Amino acid sequence: MDPLAVLRTLWWHRIVSIPILLLTLAAGLYVFQFAPRSYETSATYAMINPDIPTQQDLLNNPELGKLNDKNPYLRSSDPSLIVQVLLTRLNDSSMADKLKEQGLSPEYTVSRGVGGINGFLVDITGIAETPEKSFATTRALGSTLEKYLYDGQKVNGADDAYLFSSIMVAPPDKATEQFSSRLRSLIAVFLAGVVLMFGAVSIAHSISVTRTRRQSGLGDVAEIEAESRNRIRLRAPLAKDAKNAPNHMEPPFRSPDPEPSPGEALATPANGAEESKRMSELAR
Repeated sequence: MDPLAVLRTLWWHRIVSIPILLLTLAAGLYVFQFAPRSYETSATYAMINPDIPTQQDLLNNPELGKLNDKNPYLRSSDPSLIVQVLLTRLNDSSMADKLKEQGLSPEYTVSRGVGGINGFLVDITGIAETPEKSFATTRALGSTLEKYLYDGQKVNGADDAYLFSSIMVAPPDKATEQFSSRLRSLIAVFLAGVVLMFGAVSIAHSISVTRTRRQSGLGDVAEIEAESRNRIRLRAPLAKDAKNAPNHMEPPFRSPDPEPSPGEALATPANGAEESKRMSELAR
């Protein structure tokens, strides 16, 4: 499609395209200024291994041998299993419902931090329409992480000396506005405006073409009728002159000769021979 042709079409139907353009710009300005915004606040927690008493510690302090060491996560071959359990529980759909009940934002992310799948860092990000709500959501998720961490290890009554603990290594100190949310809204508004403009211009162009064709068809019919009337006017004097012309101008009427009968057709040669013989005798 020729871009110049598109621009010419839009300008030709500017009575439709210009109002839609102004409406789209106004909607985009409103979305950019007054649409709900999105803020993110992040915090990072580190999982700390328990300080298990050594054999020397047990010899020096026999009372340590009486502590309950039945922490199920200490018996796992994967030391990062406790982190995976926390991620699973915090990312459960019921967690979003609990946040809603507390008046917090149900939008958040909980993932492993630096170190990948075997890392002991957990990143928590709360997402809300205000900085305060984003802070509150992140803090609530952090408190829930600490509670899940403690309760999950106490299922067998293990002593605190044999439990994993957590510390906050990156507190939520600043809420960052996410311009991508407003950008997505702006893109949606402009796309809707473009679709509306081209749809309206296409309809206007179709109506214009149909009207032009209809007017052209009526013009052709009028030309044909005028030409027919002119022909009738030209033929009328000719017919009148032919009617008033003298009779000798008319070709005489001649009836067709009758076809000879078979007998007459056979007798004609004999009569001709007798006539020739009689004319020869008179000449003598």
